[in-house]
Amino acid sequence: MSFRQSLFLFVAFFMALTPRAWSAITPPHPPAVIRVDSIELHDTLQPIRARVFASAIDRANHDGARAILVSLSTPGGIDSATDTMVEAMRRSHIPIIVWAGSPDTRVTGEGVRLLAEADVALMAPKTYLTPLWTEPTRSISETVHAAYGRELAASLSDSLAAHGRKPTAVNELSAGIHWFSAEESVAAGFADGIVSLPAEALRFAAEHPIRRRSGIVTAPELSTADINSISTGPTDLLLLSLMNPDLAVLLLTLGLLLIYLEINTPGTIVPGAAGLTLVLLAAYALHLLPLSTRGVLLCVLAAVLLLWESRVPRHGILATLAVVALSVGLGLLVRGPVPQLEVSWETAVGAGMGIGGVTACLLVLGAQARRAKIKTGSEAMLGWLAVAQTPLCPDGQILVRGELWQARLTSSVSFVAAGDRVKVLRADGPTLEVTAVPLTQFS
Repeated sequence: MSFRQSLFLFVAFFMALTPRAWSAITPPHPPAVIRVDSIELHDTLQPIRARVFASAIDRANHDGARAILVSLSTPGGIDSATDTMVEAMRRSHIPIIVWAGSPDTRVTGEGVRLLAEADVALMAPKTYLTPLWTEPTRSISETVHAAYGRELAASLSDSLAAHGRKPTAVNELSAGIHWFSAEESVAAGFADGIVSLPAEALRFAAEHPIRRRSGIVTAPELSTADINSISTGPTDLLLLSLMNPDLAVLLLTLGLLLIYLEINTPGTIVPGAAGLTLVLLAAYALHLLPLSTRGVLLCVLAAVLLLWESRVPRHGILATLAVVALSVGLGLLVRGPVPQLEVSWETAVGAGMGIGGVTACLLVLGAQARRAKIKTGSEAMLGWLAVAQTPLCPDGQILVRGELWQARLTSSVSFVAAGDRVKVLRADGPTLEVTAVPLTQFS
């Protein structure tokens, strides 16, 4: 048999194989891994958290996850940050399951909007939904309460209706009349069910229709999905920690103190560089947080009072008022809707007394130094004790303050040996007039 005939027979045999026979001689493909990305959300809702949350949702959509599981427990936060998070949830192409999964904790205020916007809203036993003002704040008045209640009710109604839920107590929740337990939340239409573990949340989503804004979908494969926790990078962790108003104020205080240290000990470089870095970090954090006009004005008033004290001494009265104004101003500086987004009074008073007191002392000392008469040259030697470097009879040289000067004896003593002590009385041009000092003054 020739080579051509052999090749023809081989090709004919190859083409004759049925798909079943061909699959029998080829290795099977490994089953595709079904993955659900998990996001932990257990802090305040503010700009950095909103950016990290939205980025995690976009990454899960891009990387092929089948769904997103959000473990939620939050005291609430800033409405504009929540708007960003809700928009990220709405543009997701994969279902989002929100689970209030930390027992004995609450989802408060703006956090309820995230639960309402979920495609599947679940709660753990012993969790609660509460309004924004369950804890007292220094900035929310009754008028703001009422206005926010109306806005929250409208937002919740829209999100719940879009996901097929029929709430019966939106106004009751948004007005803060009642705390809703997990069972009451399901009965009132705020949540779809109660589960205790993340795996149970996925099984619930797999066994029930998922009501998205785009329509009803099913995802039975979620019951066997692997949960992949999305980690937060070190840069984002640093920025998230800066969203603590107390930490921002402390960084600002420490940074200013380090800059003061650099000013008073020039050339060290390290304190100044570290202080500037801390001040910039604090400024970045504060510009993202909701600042209070009253707090800013009080801090400016404190600076004005300190400058006034440095120019027109008032025996410390203005400096004391400045420290008080600064402490109160720092306490009112961040106007957050929840206590976690406000500066505590302990931090405000400590930082105000620290930075205000140090600033006042430095300004007062600087003003005194400017007003003091500056003496240079021979005038700076008056009244100092000196050592005769050569015999004075009556002229010679003395060593005073580490410098050699021409000197002339003016006392009744006409001779002073080298090494004896003299005292500078007056200056006659470049020559100092001195008098002998009895040895008894040094015994």
